[in-house]
Amino acid sequence: MKKSKLVMSTLVTMVGLSAILSGCGTSSTPKSGGNADKAQPTTAATASSEKKVSFQWLAHTAYSAKSSDPKRVEYINTSLENYKKAHPNVEIDSRDYDGKVSNLMIMASGDRAPDAAMIDAYMLPKFYKYLQPLDSYFEKAGLKIDDFFPFAQSIMKGPDGKIYGIQFTTDTRVLYYRKDLVPTPPKTWDEVIQVGTKLKAAGYDALLMPAGRAEAASVSVVLPMFLSQGGELVNNEGKAVFGEGANREKMLNVFNFLKKAADTGVTPKRSANIKNEADQNGDIATDKVAMFIGGNWQVNQLKDTLGAERFAKYAVAPVPTMSGENAVAMSGGWAWGLFTKDPDKQKAAFDFLMQTYMGDKGMANWTTIGGYLPPRKSVYDNADFKGNEFTKTFREIMEKTGRARPASDDYTVISEQLQIAASSVVSGSLSPEDALNNAWKVLSQK
Repeated sequence: MKKSKLVMSTLVTMVGLSAILSGCGTSSTPKSGGNADKAQPTTAATASSEKKVSFQWLAHTAYSAKSSDPKRVEYINTSLENYKKAHPNVEIDSRDYDGKVSNLMIMASGDRAPDAAMIDAYMLPKFYKYLQPLDSYFEKAGLKIDDFFPFAQSIMKGPDGKIYGIQFTTDTRVLYYRKDLVPTPPKTWDEVIQVGTKLKAAGYDALLMPAGRAEAASVSVVLPMFLSQGGELVNNEGKAVFGEGANREKMLNVFNFLKKAADTGVTPKRSANIKNEADQNGDIATDKVAMFIGGNWQVNQLKDTLGAERFAKYAVAPVPTMSGENAVAMSGGWAWGLFTKDPDKQKAAFDFLMQTYMGDKGMANWTTIGGYLPPRKSVYDNADFKGNEFTKTFREIMEKTGRARPASDDYTVISEQLQIAASSVVSGSLSPEDALNNAWKVLSQK
């Protein structure tokens, strides 16, 4: 009797140990690769033994399930649903924010950053010390850093050579011109004035531009014209230098050109009140605009406004430069970064972001739905990416001339002062010298 009880007790103990070991056996379960498009199917048996993981991701509202665009919302919710079906052990805490870098920096510096977050791409370098390297995830997902445009690579890679973020959208600025009015787009500022003077005499707004007090005046007008001369906006420490030495002369060249364009009527003075590229669309719809500086995202907007036939009159080219060479196109966009040090959360977040925004299909679908451009060259050949008649030119311009804004703590103030200066010169309220002196005075006293 005692022997039978001993045998029974031993069997119960072995069964209990087996159950415990089974419940803790996630470390022996093979993990799927970094590419969420290739996620391994999860069976009921493996799901019950997988470790529960919960991660929080923070997206700009326009890129989240709270976007005002129903197509974006549908896409994100579908991706969330599909991911949860394939990863029943993962819980996702979806949050959104206004995209202000200062707010995210406060969270990161206080060790309160979300596990994954969207960051305005040009500011990614400010977060290197808080972000986790992604090199191993790149390798597992089959991503190649060389597949990204050079300006994106320079942002994504830290000074130690490691990858700290993935840019997943981008954009660019170009010169739009009416082919029936401008058979050959001007390359130099002098050509702009020559061609523009004739167009003005014929009753056209020769060159419209967003020269109002908003970011577009900096990234679409002033910076491309300044940087194309070899100008330096900030030094290695991120401090403004545009008002010193040779840089001052190059910035003054920009404002002198803007003054000449406005004084001759080539650029209408009302451009001083145009804040954003798309704010020009109403003027363009009058058929009295021969050329304008705008963004790639205006293609679909103008097609809707003008209709395909009228829009077909337009073509695109690099923004003219002083010499006609070394054009610069400011390219923006957003990036994802991982703050969490937990490897399970890292993997879960990376897989979801790959599926939704960063992988071949994810980036192709998201940029198509959102009207963005992919920062990865290979995605342009993906069947899911739907471009337009100018996509090839946009890609070439970005690949050859794309530049990102500097990740400087002073950039916001620099941009504000350049906006004020440009608007003042175009409106005629300040001379180029006074406008530049005022801008530089603010920065030099910081």
